[in-house]
Amino acid sequence: MEQGAAAGHDASQSLRFALAKFRPTALPATLVVRSMLHDRLTAGAGRRLTVVVGSAGAGKSVLLSSWAAARPPDTTSWLSCDNADADPVRFWTGFIEAPQAIAPGFGTDAADLLTMGGDMSADVTASIANDAAKLPAGSAIVVDDFHAAAAGISGAMTDLVERWPAEIAQLVLASRVDPPLRLHRLRMSGELCELRDRDLYFSLAESGNLLANFGVEIGAVELALLHQHSEGWAAALQMAALSLRGTNDPARVARALEVRSHTVAEYFVSEVLDQQPPDVVRFMLDTSILEELTADACAAVTTRQDAVALLHTIDAANLFLVPLDDERTSFRYHHLVRQVLHAELRARDRAREQALQLRAAEWFECTGDTWRAARHFLAARHAGRALDLMKDQVVPAFFHDPALPAALDLSTVDPSLLADAPDRLLGLAADLLLWGDPARGGEYLDLLERVQPSIPPESRLAARFAAMRSFHYGITGQMNEAVRAATGARAIEERTQLQDKWNAVIPLILLRVYPCLEDYEAVEREAAAALAIPDLAEPARLVLVPSARAVAWFEAGRLSEAADAARAAYADAQRLGFDQHFFAVDSLRVLAGVALEARDLDTAEQLTERVLSITERRRPSFEFLALLDRAGIWAARGQVREALATVAAARRFVLAGTGSVLLARADELEASLRLSLGDLRSPAELASGLPAGRRALLLARIALAADDHHTAQEHLQSPALGDLTPRRALMRQILLAAAAIGRDDPMTASILGSAIQTARHGGFLNTVVTATPLVTSYLVTNVTQARPDAFIERLIAAALEVRAAQPDAARSYHALIEPLTTAELRILKLLPTSTYPQIAATLYISRNTVKTHLRSIYQKLGVPSRSEAIGRAADLRLL
Repeated sequence: MEQGAAAGHDASQSLRFALAKFRPTALPATLVVRSMLHDRLTAGAGRRLTVVVGSAGAGKSVLLSSWAAARPPDTTSWLSCDNADADPVRFWTGFIEAPQAIAPGFGTDAADLLTMGGDMSADVTASIANDAAKLPAGSAIVVDDFHAAAAGISGAMTDLVERWPAEIAQLVLASRVDPPLRLHRLRMSGELCELRDRDLYFSLAESGNLLANFGVEIGAVELALLHQHSEGWAAALQMAALSLRGTNDPARVARALEVRSHTVAEYFVSEVLDQQPPDVVRFMLDTSILEELTADACAAVTTRQDAVALLHTIDAANLFLVPLDDERTSFRYHHLVRQVLHAELRARDRAREQALQLRAAEWFECTGDTWRAARHFLAARHAGRALDLMKDQVVPAFFHDPALPAALDLSTVDPSLLADAPDRLLGLAADLLLWGDPARGGEYLDLLERVQPSIPPESRLAARFAAMRSFHYGITGQMNEAVRAATGARAIEERTQLQDKWNAVIPLILLRVYPCLEDYEAVEREAAAALAIPDLAEPARLVLVPSARAVAWFEAGRLSEAADAARAAYADAQRLGFDQHFFAVDSLRVLAGVALEARDLDTAEQLTERVLSITERRRPSFEFLALLDRAGIWAARGQVREALATVAAARRFVLAGTGSVLLARADELEASLRLSLGDLRSPAELASGLPAGRRALLLARIALAADDHHTAQEHLQSPALGDLTPRRALMRQILLAAAAIGRDDPMTASILGSAIQTARHGGFLNTVVTATPLVTSYLVTNVTQARPDAFIERLIAAALEVRAAQPDAARSYHALIEPLTTAELRILKLLPTSTYPQIAATLYISRNTVKTHLRSIYQKLGVPSRSEAIGRAADLRLL
């Protein structure tokens, strides 16, 4: 089944992409402009689909990039696919994001639908097609290397093509093979524009122009032969030009003509690589084992002191280097070329390839880059050294290295290396867990638990194992189990007086666990314990610890302290390069929560999407919490059903079967959402599984919704509410005010005023206006101010926004008897927050004029009083 996923609305989405993914290929200086093909592509406008199908190296990407460059500005969107896009989650996230450069709102609803259902449904396809119909006329969306993604998304793409608004936007797919999209139907109906290998082949004149652009001059006969043998294949022509550049040697020309049946790899090796100076060839082959080429890394692997010069030589010669920075100090090989080079290195000298891997591993080990070193040791078939390195250094590396490593290739690990080496087994499990593979990491922990002889109970290994077991429990949502395992590990350390680099693991785990258990005093204890460790890594000290404390403060209701701590921690995370690391999750969640409380919903959602991009599929418990955060944001927007779907997805796909205490948070949020839809039965059932204090507050809200103010009052007087955090104490005050409103208590204004003062002092806004519709409506219709008050103005504006978004506010209303005049609208907008004298003073009119306008407003709205006028205007979206 094709599956979609949560997609953000900008570059900080649930999945992260390099900006280059959304940019056409850089046009080479040797470009041959192919105007006739540009015209063919342009003629595809108005047809449902344009396909460009050609073999590797046929020039598809360069052709489409040059066509895009020739089109009017801001009309072309681009998506480059790679093998990772076979995952439909990744592909559709990128497809939705690509047009946002020219249409910022593109795909918003589609992304929401993907998040709700987790499937690429017909509704999502329809939403994308609908947004495509809103693109600027003459737009085009180009998907390059579509073959890399086709297997995973062909069904949904077929549906999208059938719905595509061809009269508005052109959909262009470039692929090495025919896309499996029912092309015959489109062809028969005249809805398909297609360019194929035969169209992409260079003409004789174009071949000559390409060689000339490379500075190669050969005779007409040789050119004709080259064109005949190459069949106009762009890659072969380019590689021939590279091999011929700077020479008139007839033998070289003759060899360059022998390209007729060569693949790209064969041709690259024989006619490009082998034509380079020996030192360049050796350098390129040797450095093909590196994912990233820097002067230091290349020098270490090749033992050459002229690595910088050689890198610049290869770059200047256009030998398929891709710069990774603006200063051109860091590069990578084109992916295909790196594969060719690496395969050629292995074929020529397997022993040398392994020796180079070993050299790279030892260099990275010396630089402290444990994860790269371990991976090169594995490639060098020194699995024992890799495992030994991991067993001691994986935790310190995690505390210091912000980079996300490549997945471990365990194919070279002989099980015998682990059978009698529990310390290696633990190091391997720790690497997998810390870098985001909880499933495999947990499997290795289970294996370790069964080793014979069993781990000595009072040993370093036992303490480390218990710490990693605690970590695994924590990231999979089993918080009580995490505390037990961490407590056991700490007891071993204390009894044995163990001093270990892993000692910091325990307090840092518990710092993340205790907020989930709402034990905020324990958070402070663990923070102090962590900060007392003499050599605690700077990222842990400046980012993880203050972020975890910020979460505890925020959840308790100390918003100002939490916001300050989170801002400082995230600033340090950015400075240290840890802003995309697991350590930054808590500070981002707090900043999102603070933004939500201030009703800055866009900022809250953007920050939450950033959290999801870090945690997705790597840290289940924190992904779960972030999904609940997003559901809360959507609920604040009035998207209650979308929020419910997100809660359901979090339960079903993230923490299913864990029995996690975090599931109670989902129950509480779902109960609130269903209550807003008028469902009293489901919330009552969900309340039964909540802790006593939270259950009492929820039952009070249910009673208020049922107009049972006496029962609500009883719940709010429950002994379970005796020791509340500031946040829950405020909620109790608000609900007491709601009960007073419901029974027309003459002390209502005083009771609510006290709650508002508490909210003002604590910085709460969203909590007040979303607690219960009784309070929201009362704020809209009854609260005025004797003096200008910024907080009250914000509170009433927020209440108006919430009331308008409430599900029952969408019911049908009769139209106005007569439209309001401009003067009446000005007065109406001041009515919720101002007294009559204040309205007169603000608008520089007399009080009698205000009263005259108000009588007319009441008559047009069909209401008898000020409070009902405000409510009616809010429902009609006039406020």
